[in-house]
Amino acid sequence: MRWQAEAQSEIWTDPLGYYFLNIMVVHPDAQGKGIGKLLAKEVTAIADKEGKKCYLESSRDVPNMKIYEAMGFHFVKKMVCDDEGETCDLYCMVRDPKAS
Repeated sequence: MRWQAEAQSEIWTDPLGYYFLNIMVVHPDAQGKGIGKLLAKEVTAIADKEGKKCYLESSRDVPNMKIYEAMGFHFVKKMVCDDEGETCDLYCMVRDPKAS
């Protein structure tokens, strides 16, 4: 996963650090009910209080990126991940802290 560490080192430049929304999943039966948004809001609220940015990597651009953009994230980099010949795209997004 060298490619991931390289991409993160290019993006994670803020000396205060980041909150990393890592592997956030909602069961298919519960999707579309705002549960994922509530989970993300818990983290972003803490980050806002501390004045820190949030970072995530989405494995799908549609519809995920539009959902994250509505929560204040912006696209910063597309990673093409190669794991022993199998590739996938990850869309890196960052959210700046909001003033309280």
